[in-house]
Amino acid sequence: MFKRIIASILLGLMLMTMTNFSYAAPITITAKENVRIDLSKYEILTPEKPLYSTDNKNLQLNGKAPSGSEVKIEVFGTTDLTKRNFNLTKLPSEKDYIQVINEVTTSGNMGFFQKQIELVMGINKIIIDFGLEDVNPVEIIIYVYDKSVAQGAINITKEVRISNLIPLLTK
Repeated sequence: MFKRIIASILLGLMLMTMTNFSYAAPITITAKENVRIDLSKYEILTPEKPLYSTDNKNLQLNGKAPSGSEVKIEVFGTTDLTKRNFNLTKLPSEKDYIQVINEVTTSGNMGFFQKQIELVMGINKIIIDFGLEDVNPVEIIIYVYDKSVAQGAINITKEVRISNLIPLLTK
């Protein structure tokens, strides 16, 4: 019995004093992991069209991105102070735009984000960037017009008679 107690104490001491003598050289990982991004998770739901006109200055922008993702929203606006007559077929150059809004919003638990934006009269360019290299930023161009001015132009054209136009056409 005494031999068993001494043998178990020696065995216990051997197990407790055993150390690990293995060494490994440090490895630096330089290769980029091949990560695939599901592009269907990044989408703008409204507005649906990338180019349109409206008389409503308030825009409800919403889309989807994975939960917790940060989405950068930039709004650029331009008014036609130079009398170049900007419209959806004749857009201003990049230098004519002025940054109106630059905000970052986070998608919620359900994977959706939303932002209400007040647009300026004239051409508005909205750039939505998801912050990933593989996902291209989305660009939306909206022309906001004054409805009363447009209605006045329509009323003027209704008053023109064809008999007034015939002499102009025969010249």
